[in-house]
Amino acid sequence: MNLQEEQYVHFVSSTDNLNNAWQILQNIKQILQENKQGKGNPLVGAAFRFALIEYSKPYKCSRGIIKKYKLNNEHVPIKHSKLHGRILDARDEILAHSDLTVMEAKVYITNTEHGRFVQMGQNVIYGTEELPNIDAIIDLIEKTLDSMYIG
Repeated sequence: MNLQEEQYVHFVSSTDNLNNAWQILQNIKQILQENKQGKGNPLVGAAFRFALIEYSKPYKCSRGIIKKYKLNNEHVPIKHSKLHGRILDARDEILAHSDLTVMEAKVYITNTEHGRFVQMGQNVIYGTEELPNIDAIIDLIEKTLDSMYIG
């Protein structure tokens, strides 16, 4: 594969990832409309987290044979740049990793007459904090794809 072919493969893979994320989010939106907050459907949270990971893939390093690739932010609409950044941060800190800094965990050790008692308190993070912004995320993906197809 030459450089141009490799760049093309990365571009197509990127649009596939974004389209997959869009489709998953559309399905989640339908479930939420039919049943407020997806109650009774344990897959909503998992699907949402996966959609954000799919969205993030093109913006993370992909190793090719000739070089490394990463979609830059030129196609991200300015009005969604903060949302885009939050999604990528969530991918790095919560969705695809478990950064201890986000957990802000504290360990408490108490010596009692029965021995040492150890407890831990930490933030509860579900990875679905952006779910109320599902419409904005869908718009972000649509506008990004439109820009990629035109440019």
